Formats: sequence, structure tokens, C-alpha cells
Amino acid sequence: MSFYNGRVAIVGVAESDYGRVPNMTEMQLHAQALWRALDESGLRKNDIDAVFCSSHSLGMPTVMLCEYLQVFPRYTDTTSIGGSSFEAHLNHAVAAIRAGKCEVALITYASNQLSSRGRMIGTGARPAPIPEATFEAPFGNTLVGAYAMAARRHMYQYGTTSEQLAEIAVVTRRHAGLNPLAMYREPITVQDVLNSRMIADPLHLLDCCVVSDGGGA
Repeated sequence: MSFYNGRVAIVGVAESDYGRVPNMTEMQLHAQALWRALDESGLRKNDIDAVFCSSHSLGMPTVMLCEYLQVFPRYTDTTSIGGSSFEAHLNHAVAAIRAGKCEVALITYASNQLSSRGRMIGTGARPAPIPEATFEAPFGNTLVGAYAMAARRHMYQYGTTSEQLAEIAVVTRRHAGLNPLAMYREPITVQDVLNSRMIADPLHLLDCCVVSDGGGA
């Protein structure tokens, strides 16, 4: 939300229920996160005049979300660059507010991949409708396999070791232990990571991202 001096502030942040939430759709998770964020901010739904959203499962996420929520923005953004999409959305929202295109921006994401067992989990047997799938799908590449290739290249180029990669999982779990709502809070060690089963060389099970249901706004 913009102020008279031109500054921009985050006035509400909230999460939906998360972990395993089998009784809620992706849209319901979006809505729950939104209502909680509005409660924290003191704003009303009708104050929202910009919506920023990305989705792995919705073809036109802002259009579908706005229809579901009955929000009628004058500015939308569906920039999709993977897990960092929402960092980009934050920057884009600030720019849009400063440019006078909107005053109150909603940035939201939700997924029920864990309960729905969508294509982002497991083998990714149904390749995404993207150009590179033409070259990757015949060789059985998976989502984790794509990250494994990036990790292997990093090892080749910079001398990174599996032990160093494992430290990422260890530190991430340590931070999760500080959050009472985290899905997994038990500490792990580098050896735990290396002893977990190999998913796509060089990535072990505990190297991989935790899959959960949930959303935030």
C-alpha cells in the first residue's frame, strides 16, 4: 500500500492451513490465506486493485483467482519463473504502486500438490507443455532430475561436494525447527542426508524440497 511520501509497505502477511490439507482445493487455500491477510491488515477485499499470482496447475491463475474471489483489479501480473516468482511479484508490485497503476496489491500462492498428487510430484510422467519437454521427455527426465543436472553442473564447475549440498538441507531444517507450524521440525545431520536414498544423482531424498499443501498471501 502506498503512502503520500511515495514509500511502499507490506501491511498484511498470512498463511493458510498447511502440511496435508486434503479437504481444501487450491482455490480454497488461496482464499483462506487472503482472508487471514486482510484480517491482519485491516483492509477489505474491495480495497484490492492489483493481483499477482503464479501457479503450476492453473493456466490463467490471476483470471481464475479473481473470478473465484470476486476481486476486480485494474492491474494483474502472472510472471512465472518457478519458486522465485513471488520475489519477482513483490518487486513488480512495488513498481506498479510507485507508477500509480494500483494502490493495494495482493500477492498470493497456493498449492495442494501433496493431497492432489499432481504432476509436480514423483516421476512427472506427464511432461509440462513447454518447448524443452520435446527434448527431455523421451529420456525420462523428471522434475528432480532437472535439478540434479543443475547440481551436477555446479559440482563440475565449482567443485561443490555432496556434503556441501547436504548442509543446505541441514540448515533449512534447523530453521524449520524454530517454526511451531513447520511440517518437519526434527533436526538432521549431513550424514542423515547422505544416508537417505538417492532420488536423482547427486540429490538424495533429504536434499529434495518438501511437498506440502498450503498457501500464503
